[in-house]
Amino acid sequence: MLLYVESRAFPHKTFIALVQPSHAIARVRAQLLHVLYELGREDHQFRLRYNGQYLRDAYTIDDYKIIDNAVIRMVPMSRKQDSVVDLRSTTGSTTDLGVVGHSQEVLDALHKEVNLLTRRERILFNFKGLLYIHFMAFVFGWMTTYWYSAFWTGLVWAIGLWYCPTYTRLGGFIGTESIYKNVFCIVYGVLTILNASSAGYMAVTEWIRIINHGCADFVFVDDCGHQVVFSAIYFSIQVILLLISSILSWILLRNFKMEVGDYIERCLIETRDIEQVLIAAKNGKLKEKRIAAFELASLAASGDDNKFRIVAEGGLEVLISMALSRDEATEEHAVETLAELLTVPSIQDKFVEMDGVKTLSTLLLSPSPKLVQEAAAALSYIVSDSEENQLKVVEGHGLDDLAHAAREGTLQCQKTVAGIFLDLAFNAEVRVQMASMNSPAKALISLCKTNDPETQRFALQTLELLAIESAELICAQHELIEILLSLPMTTLDEKLYLLAGKILLYFAENKETCEKFMAQDNLKESLSLYAKAKDPVLQKVIAKIIFCMIEEKEQKVLAKELKLDDVLKDLRDHAADREVWDMADQGIQIINAVDDLPGLPALAAAERIKKRTSGASLLKEKYGSMILGSQLSLRSMEKPTMASTSSSSSGDIRKGLN
Repeated sequence: MLLYVESRAFPHKTFIALVQPSHAIARVRAQLLHVLYELGREDHQFRLRYNGQYLRDAYTIDDYKIIDNAVIRMVPMSRKQDSVVDLRSTTGSTTDLGVVGHSQEVLDALHKEVNLLTRRERILFNFKGLLYIHFMAFVFGWMTTYWYSAFWTGLVWAIGLWYCPTYTRLGGFIGTESIYKNVFCIVYGVLTILNASSAGYMAVTEWIRIINHGCADFVFVDDCGHQVVFSAIYFSIQVILLLISSILSWILLRNFKMEVGDYIERCLIETRDIEQVLIAAKNGKLKEKRIAAFELASLAASGDDNKFRIVAEGGLEVLISMALSRDEATEEHAVETLAELLTVPSIQDKFVEMDGVKTLSTLLLSPSPKLVQEAAAALSYIVSDSEENQLKVVEGHGLDDLAHAAREGTLQCQKTVAGIFLDLAFNAEVRVQMASMNSPAKALISLCKTNDPETQRFALQTLELLAIESAELICAQHELIEILLSLPMTTLDEKLYLLAGKILLYFAENKETCEKFMAQDNLKESLSLYAKAKDPVLQKVIAKIIFCMIEEKEQKVLAKELKLDDVLKDLRDHAADREVWDMADQGIQIINAVDDLPGLPALAAAERIKKRTSGASLLKEKYGSMILGSQLSLRSMEKPTMASTSSSSSGDIRKGLN
């Protein structure tokens, strides 16, 4: 199968790897190292990523379900590793910073493979040269005393010429002959041995005839004739040539057993001495620390056994210190290692006890996008597995740091942070703290502006939870109205529609925000798109939003001017069930009804509602106070437990959202 590898470090190149589904990821990396060797960049450190996850060397192509012709990303381990080479010359320092590269074992394995492949190319070139000499032997064979030997000499030559594989170190094997290259070496080796035995017998026979004759005075007659002497010399040379060809065929057979990546793969996935690596990471110089951080990242990615060994040797303390290093390459490798280690829940608890969460929170403010992404990924593992650890994450300025990452991070980072906010919002204590601050809500609003549906979904779910905790906080975010109304024009995901509709209901139920809501230019168009969705819950939400808008007389007049009755008609035409149809029909009657109390003096709200005999009263009697003026959302009607405030358990909240 073919894999295409792209890298930002090589924007104008696409690398190709030819692998089998059973091959390890290390095999793909090995092939890429050969390509980088040809470009003079064998020291370029990189990891491979597919579908958003980093690929571990010890796992196979099948383990990650990578399909044929898939595109894999080559991610540099450090964005600044190439500039380090020129650092000493520009600063004039005499300190040896060195070049960040792969371990010496990997480079030695690479050079060994290159030498073997170069030797293969050279042997095949010489082997084909011998085939031309065998052709001459085939021609001269007709001139010997054993002229019929030319038949099997020509047969061996024809087999070699027809089935000999073609190979170059840069291009690999060429043609279909390479499919049976091992069979060719065996068959050709056996045939040349048989042919050499036959030629040896004939050479000995002819030399015996010459010796017995004596060739007195060098007179070439009888058994010392020209043909006999020629045959003896011919068959002697042919034996040597055939033996050389046979030896080369067996050497090629051994060489063909080595494939690109055999030695490199062994070095990439072998277990290193973690204790020595940690000593270098702790006490080494800048270059040694950088290489040690890279090796720790590779070790942590290769399996859980290495993760536990790193922690047992005191690796967490060393990595936390390296994560705050002034060298960006060391920082990136250290944080990536921490992210790998924190996938194990037991390691998370120990990391939190060591107060490592503050380090990750600090890294969220880093100007390096990769550092921010890795720190966010590490925090996501912590908050997803333990509610106790969630409280540690929000201590101090944790929420503000997450909000900064949400605004300034990459798309992948924003998705990760959105998931962190959602996990934190399920915790009642954390949710109260989030509802008391403005920065998380602002960050969630910025996440709603992204084009990634999953990020939007996480952000909207979190905003809904915050609205349950504090409706005033959400209603204070006036810019959110425009974002939610524009949502159906930018996406077709009806799950997002439902989340947006529920949040819009809070704005409609609030008198002040309802006025701003109705002042939006795209109100009718957006509500119509929401109404045409096939989700009955969403349709009821839209009906409730309009009912809230027509509760007051002034708003009812404005709703009629905005032709919101057309939205209700769309709702009725696309009703998913009978209840939706009834709600839409009643709403149309209320909007179009003539108000029979135009001259009523200003009364208390309770008296005014009691005296009204319009369709609004009938509607209120049918659907209850939750439809007109209630502060309960649709979730109250469907799942009463969701209306609880900070005392609600996170389990109930999760169940309600799901």
